[in-house]
Amino acid sequence: MSWFRDRAVRRVVKYGVPVALGRVFVSIAGLITLAMLTRHLGVALFGVLAVIRTLATTVSEYANFNTWQAVIKYGTEAIADNRKDDVKRVIKLSFVLDAVTAVIAAIVVAVLAFALRAAFGWDSSESLLCVLYGVTVLTRIGGMPDGVFRICDAYRAQAIAAAVSALALTGAVAIAVLLDASFAGCVLALVIGEVFGNLLPLVVANRVAKENGYGGWLAAPLAGSTTVFPGIRRFLIATNGQVTLKKTQADVDTFVIGAMLGKVPSGLFRVVKQLGTIPGRVFMPFEQVLFTELARAAAEHQYAAFRRLLLRLSLIVGAGSLLIWAVAAVAAEPAIRIIAGDDYIGAAPAFRWYLLGMVLNVMNTPVQRAIVALGRPGTLFWFDLATTGLLIGGAILGAHEGGLVGVAIAIVGYKIIQTSWSTWLVARISLQRQREHEAAPPPPAPPGSA
Repeated sequence: MSWFRDRAVRRVVKYGVPVALGRVFVSIAGLITLAMLTRHLGVALFGVLAVIRTLATTVSEYANFNTWQAVIKYGTEAIADNRKDDVKRVIKLSFVLDAVTAVIAAIVVAVLAFALRAAFGWDSSESLLCVLYGVTVLTRIGGMPDGVFRICDAYRAQAIAAAVSALALTGAVAIAVLLDASFAGCVLALVIGEVFGNLLPLVVANRVAKENGYGGWLAAPLAGSTTVFPGIRRFLIATNGQVTLKKTQADVDTFVIGAMLGKVPSGLFRVVKQLGTIPGRVFMPFEQVLFTELARAAAEHQYAAFRRLLLRLSLIVGAGSLLIWAVAAVAAEPAIRIIAGDDYIGAAPAFRWYLLGMVLNVMNTPVQRAIVALGRPGTLFWFDLATTGLLIGGAILGAHEGGLVGVAIAIVGYKIIQTSWSTWLVARISLQRQREHEAAPPPPAPPGSA
């Protein structure tokens, strides 16, 4: 097929495959963990666990600055200029920010565990277990390792670290289940498994940095970083704001269901969301590499190639995701019965709708990255901000009128709006810039070239 003779497409596939394989393994391990917990805890307690984990993850994402983006942007510039000391400096800056925000997030989780107890119908022991689970947030230092893996092209090491981390978590839960642990014992097992899984990529990334000549980064000075890396403060704030909105959009459904429908529906919907990650696990890794290729095409004013690459990758991941949805929609009930058990069959109707929403999300993510590559992240931020209220309102209305299915349908509607707008904007901007570039007079010849 001629598409795969495209150099940019080949690069995306080459570097995306190892990450995708790692994430598929993580997804399989996650399904095994899910199967053990759903059967061992029952729907109600699993619903409590679902809200606890979502609360911790949401707070962690809110505090997190996604420093891997700064490592990539400023680290690659320093690498190009052979400024190894500055590469070490940005790695350390990323680590320090990750560590500080992790501490803040853990404190916030502890406070919210009791402040929101009545809203979620928890007793005091469940709030204490939420505080215990917040320990995992302290070790969520993921931006620095992710950035190091990418600037060093260490995608295989990243995939292996992720796979081993997932295996450790599954193993910890398996031990708890075999010992017939209580709810508290299962939470403790999750804490042990996740802490190990969070620290392993950090250890591996440190080794990768050392092998690439960036060892000793912890001793690098931070003074003067804003001078060495112009605009980094604004860059970090902007990326944090964008990711905060994305996390709100991703988790608002869980909080609406937990507050409006209770523990049992929360447990059912956790199964829905866990299974709904499958298309993203398979295809999202290619988007990481795609962004670099789109940015390069935009910088070179190759807008036709820009649109061609975006269209081809969007169609490839879209077709693959739709195939997964078609199979899963038909096999929803037996799949849920095998993975989670008979008590969770009620999640099947919502799962079919929710998975369709995740397919649309997979198709739309490359388009949104294209908006950033075209230099319009602010436009994307304000659109997401304006439509987040629409999503929240739709989820509340959906929960009131249709329960879990109503929430899932609201998500599909939101993704349709988001995808339609993003596609229109990318086409309009890229075509306009192509016309402007073609109409611009050629640059003057350098003196003496005649």
